[in-house]
Amino acid sequence: MSWIKRNLAFVISLAVAAALLIGGAVYLFSAQSEAEAATGELEAKKNEYDTLVKREPYPNAKNIDLAKAEQARFNTLKTQALATFSQYPSVGVLDDASFKALLTRTIGDLERSAERKGVKLPTGADSSSGSASKYNFTFNSQRRELRLPPNTLQPLVLALTDIHEFTELLFASKIHTLLHIKRSPIGTNEVAGSGDILLKKVSTNTVIGAGIYPYEVQFQCFSSELGDVLTRFVGASNAYVLKTLNVDRPSSDGSDSAEAAPVNPAAGMMAMMSRYGLRPGMGTMPPSQVNPSAPAPSGKVGDIVLEQKPIKVTLGFEVVRLASPPTATQAPKATRR
Repeated sequence: MSWIKRNLAFVISLAVAAALLIGGAVYLFSAQSEAEAATGELEAKKNEYDTLVKREPYPNAKNIDLAKAEQARFNTLKTQALATFSQYPSVGVLDDASFKALLTRTIGDLERSAERKGVKLPTGADSSSGSASKYNFTFNSQRRELRLPPNTLQPLVLALTDIHEFTELLFASKIHTLLHIKRSPIGTNEVAGSGDILLKKVSTNTVIGAGIYPYEVQFQCFSSELGDVLTRFVGASNAYVLKTLNVDRPSSDGSDSAEAAPVNPAAGMMAMMSRYGLRPGMGTMPPSQVNPSAPAPSGKVGDIVLEQKPIKVTLGFEVVRLASPPTATQAPKATRR
């Protein structure tokens, strides 16, 4: 201890030198590790560069020009493809009164169109009284309610627009009877899978940014009119994606047919003529040309009678709209008196 006290400065210098030596060794080892990591990263980047340089096609001026031409061609095809899809209608700011007016006007237009084309509409049901009412095209609750949630107004307008468009296609094909229309639920007051509401909900394709809206429609028609319906769906301006097609043919006794044969043949002929825009005397055979000796079908074996009965068709399809789903527009608050 006496020696340390006499040589205290030397001992302190020796301790400082040892600490510096240890610190230098630690720094050297860490620097070597960082250098090895940097060398490995440099080798990886070099290998990646060599891979890109040797890859075909090589990024020379000719290939770059070809890539630009392909990109321009893709943009042209994309523009043409987008034109075949539906866009979201611009409805602006809505409130209860404006939506109720639009709903009443649209349903009236559909009723008049069905009457002109000779299409029979289903009979709705008034849940409050239990009596029959007019068909509201899946908007029964909206016609009864006095106040509607503001966040459901634009989705309701979109569903009303879709139903109006594809229902007009069905009427233009002159189907016999519209049995029902179903859509996805909107708002919390519509229970999925009940009444005119489907179990399927509206979905969004995040890859292309499209909204997918499912619908189901059931109607009665002949096979030729079904072909016309499918042709109109394919040629429509909206993007209809057919998912399911179920055809129910009537039994031999006609129990599945929604419309019974007319009791009065003359009345049935008049109804058929008015359906296709004919009047008495147009396209009918004069009485003098009728062959009275033509035997009537006796119903015996060997007599062939051709009688086509309407079929019941159930179409399940989706409407695709290429845009972001419409955001809910808050309706202006009513002022209190």
